[in-house]
Amino acid sequence: MTNENEQTTDPHQLDGWFEFGCWTIIAMTPFLYWVNGSAVSRDQLVVRSLLVVVALIAGVTLRCIAWSRR
Repeated sequence: MTNENEQTTDPHQLDGWFEFGCWTIIAMTPFLYWVNGSAVSRDQLVVRSLLVVVALIAGVTLRCIAWSRR
C-alpha cells in the first residue's frame, strides 16, 4: 500500500547533493582558515588537509560520473 504523498528519493539526486557538499567544503576552506587561524599542531594540519583533499577528489569524481551519465 503506497501513500500518494509519499516521496521517493532518486539515488542520482543524492549524488548531486553530495557533490554540492564537496564543492562547498572547498569554497569555504579559505574563509575557515581565516576565521580559525593556522593549524596549531601537526594533527590539526593533517586533518584539515585530508578533509580538503578528500572533498576535492570526491567532488571531481562525482562531477565526472555526472558527465558520463549524460
